[in-house]
Amino acid sequence: MTDESRIGKFESDVQHVQADVSELKREVKSLRDAFDLLRGEFLSFKTEMAKEFTEVAKEFGSVRTSIESLRTAIERAKLWMVVTGVGMILSVWGAAFALARFLKP
Repeated sequence: MTDESRIGKFESDVQHVQADVSELKREVKSLRDAFDLLRGEFLSFKTEMAKEFTEVAKEFGSVRTSIESLRTAIERAKLWMVVTGVGMILSVWGAAFALARFLKP
């Protein structure tokens, strides 16, 4: 092989290498663009999930408040029933004693 043919083959090989490198650069750019798009979607999803979590936390807080108010109402009702029951018993006893004194010979 002569030097000229070797140089010609070398130039041809360099052109193939340059074409391959250019193709790799395009693919890397395409992958970078796809990665940037995916990262943007992920960040958007993350923000959306944070908002949803905040809303769910607020709803749970509201449910907790409702349960606490229900407990308070039940406790008040129990107290009212006890006070009313004791009052009723005392009233009946008072009436019974009054009737017993009235009916005494």
